[in-house]
Amino acid sequence: MNGSSGNLERKTMSRVQIILGPPGTGKTTKLLNIVERSLKKGVPPERIAYLAFTRKAASEAQERAMVQFGFDESRFPYFRTLHSLAFKVLGLQRDEVMTNEHYRKLGKILGVEFKGIYDEDIGMHTGYGLGDKCSRVESLARVGLRSIEKQHRIVNQHDLTLHAAIQYDNCLKTYKRENGLLDFTDMLEQFGSSLPIDICIIDEAQDLSSLQYRMAIMASKEASEIYIAGDDDQAIFGWAGADVNKFLNLKGEKIILPKSYRIPRSVHMLANDVVNRIKNRYVKQWSPKAEEGTVEYVSDEQQIDFKGTGTWLCMARSKYLLNRLKQSVRQQGYAYYYNGRSSLESDETRAITSWERLRKNIDITMHEARNLIKFFNFNVKLEKKDSYRINDLGLPDDASALDWMSILKNLPADEREYLRSCLRNGEKFTDKPRITISTIHQSKGGEADNVVLLTDMGKLSWDNLGSDEENRVWYVALTRAKESLFLVRPRGLRYFSI
Repeated sequence: MNGSSGNLERKTMSRVQIILGPPGTGKTTKLLNIVERSLKKGVPPERIAYLAFTRKAASEAQERAMVQFGFDESRFPYFRTLHSLAFKVLGLQRDEVMTNEHYRKLGKILGVEFKGIYDEDIGMHTGYGLGDKCSRVESLARVGLRSIEKQHRIVNQHDLTLHAAIQYDNCLKTYKRENGLLDFTDMLEQFGSSLPIDICIIDEAQDLSSLQYRMAIMASKEASEIYIAGDDDQAIFGWAGADVNKFLNLKGEKIILPKSYRIPRSVHMLANDVVNRIKNRYVKQWSPKAEEGTVEYVSDEQQIDFKGTGTWLCMARSKYLLNRLKQSVRQQGYAYYYNGRSSLESDETRAITSWERLRKNIDITMHEARNLIKFFNFNVKLEKKDSYRINDLGLPDDASALDWMSILKNLPADEREYLRSCLRNGEKFTDKPRITISTIHQSKGGEADNVVLLTDMGKLSWDNLGSDEENRVWYVALTRAKESLFLVRPRGLRYFSI
């Protein structure tokens, strides 16, 4: 930043404390302790801001604060993501903001396709259609405070011409103006107010873009105390515009949280080997918890036994590799959580649940009854009612004795066997699975008793092998484990050496 923005930055940073939180060291707890101390000093909760990069982090902080301090949500109006804060301060309504549907309409005007969705956390499209690529260049230019031309050179996408990127940018501006809309980046750009606060906490600061830093500095202008928390070793969103150098160059008192309450000794040793490959970083000394934990190398993910009660996080560097993990879990007959949904969350499983409730003489709704009939081999015409029991369906007298496996139709044999295996293993259709499958980026901020990590890499990540950001990605993956870490040896020639 230059000029007045630079002066503002220097003025603001003179009263800042930087909290460096390695994995599992209780960063959120530390920040909430600051909130507690401020409340005890008489600072009203309305004059405390907790700004975070992701909705997950902001929501967790707000929920924990409400429980810990006994206030409702309205008493913490500034516990928000930066996008949410801008939305509130600008007084916007939801129908004034660009949605995925608006982008699809824009794509039709331009003759380009959006294959992904707009991720509100990172403020960018995630797909690989021409529309997604144009949108990313446009978004990255603005959050990086640079021109389209310069951003296009940085991205260096051979399948995206500068002409296409500029045309998209112009068309987007026209579309927004004609329809009275703002996008998420507009909200950050138009934010120009300092908050009426005394305490400002900025969490996950290593993931902020230049534009987000500018907004955060503006928001915290009136605060007497500013706390910026993060971990540069976990800065893995450079591809989405995050500028870790902004975090590394911050001036102020630095505090390193010294002990992890998550990472066992064996995992800590391995993670240290990876983190020491990062060249541009704060050097941080922190200790693991007392437990030794286990690190095991396996030749194939199918060798891993997922039984028991512990939680599991199964990760891969690239999305296409996750199919291997899903297949292994399915073969053993366990439910898993993937992309926001349980593997047992479907119309078919809801039909099974409804049938089992009916057999126990529990009411179901009309919607549930219609869904059940859709999949079960019943020739039934429903009478309109608020609720139904098994006798209301006009079934034979012996119907209640029938098992769902014998009457469910329109379900492939392999899916039927998977559901049967899940039930044998005691899995519940209504419970959140204890096994989560995700990319490393999706797992950020998460943890599990057991972590499974494929070491294979796709071409894009392989091309960045040895870079600081790539080493950070794998460091994040390793440090999700609370007890056991399973490293799956690679099948191909592209892999990360751990």
